[in-house]
Amino acid sequence: MGLVEVVTYLVLRKTFLRLSLYSKTIDWKSFILSNFFVLPIQNGVFLKLISLLSLVRGQNLAVLVIAQLLSSAFIFSPQASPRVTFLDVNLWLIVLATLLSVAAGYIINAFFDQEKDLINRPQKTLLEQNISERSKLIGYFTFNGVALLVASNVSHRSAIFFFTYILSMALYSGFLKRYLFIGNLVSAALTVLPFFAITVYYKNFTMEIFTLASYLLLLISIKELVKDLCNIRGDLSNNYKTIPTVYGEVKTKGLISLLVCFCFGVFLLLHFFYSLHGMLYYFISSLVFLVFFTILMWRFSKTNQLIFLLFGIKSLILLGIICLPLLKIPI
Repeated sequence: MGLVEVVTYLVLRKTFLRLSLYSKTIDWKSFILSNFFVLPIQNGVFLKLISLLSLVRGQNLAVLVIAQLLSSAFIFSPQASPRVTFLDVNLWLIVLATLLSVAAGYIINAFFDQEKDLINRPQKTLLEQNISERSKLIGYFTFNGVALLVASNVSHRSAIFFFTYILSMALYSGFLKRYLFIGNLVSAALTVLPFFAITVYYKNFTMEIFTLASYLLLLISIKELVKDLCNIRGDLSNNYKTIPTVYGEVKTKGLISLLVCFCFGVFLLLHFFYSLHGMLYYFISSLVFLVFFTILMWRFSKTNQLIFLLFGIKSLILLGIICLPLLKIPI
């Protein structure tokens, strides 16, 4: 061993010994948290990112992407294999346009609902105030502009569809949501509408797809009514005419119960006239869930209890999206 190797060995050995002694005294958990999480948040980098994800409801966008891809593969293009469907560039452009336009819709909705959301969801609203109103408006117009540009590269029909969706979302956020019944109907329709962007592309709209969409629309309508029950304080403070604020909690729950009954009717149509394959298990499970959901709804009255029910109905919708591949699995 030469002189250089000996010196290098001694220096490295001394360095590692110091590091080992240092590692025994330092709290590595605190070190990692402070350097990789706390400091970036203090500097505003992570805080802005988290605020943006909260503003555009990043978790909802992720679910929407999965829903569009799965519905494309297993509902709207049943003749093609999932692999061929997922390799279609135009499909990904439609998904991107949907992602941007829906994110813009969430931004403009939050922009008009700031006062109400401060009462109903104060922590979320305060977090989103880290993004200035000017930045929100710039993001809104930028997202919509890029969405229209992307959609126009697919087809003129797609561009017209997204223009209609963007205009409808703006009208709903600024005016329509304040009106009785109209607000609930438009909200449910706008939630389902992104799926029809896929229909416009594939030119494949059948009665089976309409019936499946009807079941989804009923679940979303139930979700919207439960959400209105949760938000009743904020809606009353801002003079929003929702079904709970005008007709009260009991009649709203009665309407939700009626929609649950309609879910049973739609299921019977699907079961007797179409082949559900493995998806049959989802529908049976969802109807059992809706029975218990309705029983609990009539017993619950506190906001935190209603929020629990809202989480349950959202989970049911998410599970339905995940189970879409079962439509191609015979039983």
